[in-house]
Amino acid sequence: MEQVNHTSGQIEVISPYGRVYIYTHTSAAKLVAEVHEVLSRRKRWDDPDYLTRMIVCGIIPKDQWNSEFGYGIGTQLYVDVNLLISIDTTNQTISISSYGSGVDDVKMELEDFIQNFYKQANFD
Repeated sequence: MEQVNHTSGQIEVISPYGRVYIYTHTSAAKLVAEVHEVLSRRKRWDDPDYLTRMIVCGIIPKDQWNSEFGYGIGTQLYVDVNLLISIDTTNQTISISSYGSGVDDVKMELEDFIQNFYKQANFD
């Protein structure tokens, strides 16, 4: 029987007007790759509303769109998430904190994340 990795995570999108949090209850292990895929398009980095929508569409599997479980969108940071990815649309930076994995408080420019960091990191 395949073991399921139940890890929670949030993506925080920071704009000049506030913050939005995208939450997953069980799929944090995939978030860095999914954020990398969306940011690699190099579109809407300066538009928090559209960037947030692109990320939401990128992380929620289509077969889960009508489910009431597994994913959420909110206005608060949960204190018990295993992974937090913060994307600052004004300063064009990304921060990653993954509690227990050794990746804590990594912060870099979005372009550096796309070109260098993701390729060198191991998030499996």
